[in-house]
Amino acid sequence: MLRIPFIALLIACSPVKSSPATSWSDQYCESKVEMVFPDDAWAEYDGCKDLTMDAHYEFDPDDPPEVLDYKLQLNGIADPNVECWLVLTAEGVCGPGRYGIGPAHKATLQFATYDCPFVPDEYEATFTAQSGDVYLDTVRAGDRTGDFTDTPLMTQIAGRLDATTEEGVAITVEWDVGVFISSSDSEESDCARIE
Repeated sequence: MLRIPFIALLIACSPVKSSPATSWSDQYCESKVEMVFPDDAWAEYDGCKDLTMDAHYEFDPDDPPEVLDYKLQLNGIADPNVECWLVLTAEGVCGPGRYGIGPAHKATLQFATYDCPFVPDEYEATFTAQSGDVYLDTVRAGDRTGDFTDTPLMTQIAGRLDATTEEGVAITVEWDVGVFISSSDSEESDCARIE
């Protein structure tokens, strides 16, 4: 698992890099988190103030590493004691596409709003999404083939999610993240992509 405080962000539009990332300085993060509350009040923040991302892969001698699952935590304030965060956890990843969020699917979303800017007092809480979708545009860990156990891999995940909680809070998140993650070889699970 990698935790990075992003004080200075590389916020240029970040297409998939054409050459292999070789330096920690190649890491990047950009994101936007928007919440709309039942009374139509809204709040937004940049989730790259502090970032934690973890992933597992399948390694194959003939194919590039395949990202099987990931956990992404975006924080709106660069202080671990402040509660303005969201955590997206997804299993059954099998490339770009649409994945469901909620009890009937393999992706979950939790977020806390206690210390987020502009959140009305009555909506300062921790929420769990009951329904929604993740749209992955990019999910990759490089083009090289082989066994990369315990080797840091530049892992790039970009996408968007739209979700709703039982309390009627709607959340939209857009992100484009590339960080180095070390992991071991894992077994592929059933694909959770919605066709």
